Amino acid sequence: MAGYRADGQGRAAYPPTVLVALLLYCHSKGIRSTRRIEQACLDDVGCQIITANRRIDHSTVARFVRRHRQPLRSLFVQVLALCDQYGLVDLAAVAVDGSPMNAHAGRSSNRSLGRLETVVAEREAEIAEAMRSAAAYARAAESGDLLDADEPPGPDRSTARLSRLSDQLLRARSAKDRLLARALPSAGEIKIKVDAAERIVARAEKRLAAETSAHQAKLDQYAERIRQDLAAGRRATATAT
Repeated sequence: MAGYRADGQGRAAYPPTVLVALLLYCHSKGIRSTRRIEQACLDDVGCQIITANRRIDHSTVARFVRRHRQPLRSLFVQVLALCDQYGLVDLAAVAVDGSPMNAHAGRSSNRSLGRLETVVAEREAEIAEAMRSAAAYARAAESGDLLDADEPPGPDRSTARLSRLSDQLLRARSAKDRLLARALPSAGEIKIKVDAAERIVARAEKRLAAETSAHQAKLDQYAERIRQDLAAGRRATATAT
């Protein structure tokens, strides 16, 4: 507030409290672009309540952020700490900046369950083939069938290849197990689904019992009416089946 003059000159600025509330609300919903914030003032009910149904231009939001960058940064840290105090966020998973890091995060490094199963099968086949080749070379060497011109496969190179294939196979199997474990519901989720299914079955059984009882009552009334007609010498109106 101290950054705005109150001498009556120039156009009135938007209330800083409104812009701060708008920024906090939009960022909490993942809306960070100033143009998207401007659009949200038209589409989002929360933004309309904060701004009293006024559309704030994106350039106004951008200038406000640029002018009060440091106070806003401190405020966001306070809000984040407050959310952590009430258990609303996990600070261990918060990214503080966009610094690039060396990691296997390329699209080619991502694997679906089907692709992982293919990788596991391929690596198992390659390891089996490498073992067969090594065993065949060993048998040929023991029998003396190798010629002097035959180049040995090189134990160091074969060992390195087997080690690399085994490592890839192990990582693929581990990733596959994690995907399967993630796809399976937890014990709590299973209990919730079982309880919901039991409640549905109980309601269905109760409704079936009520409808069966009501239908049986109608059949009893119909049979009693036929008996009374026959006792009075009147012809029965219908034959019960």
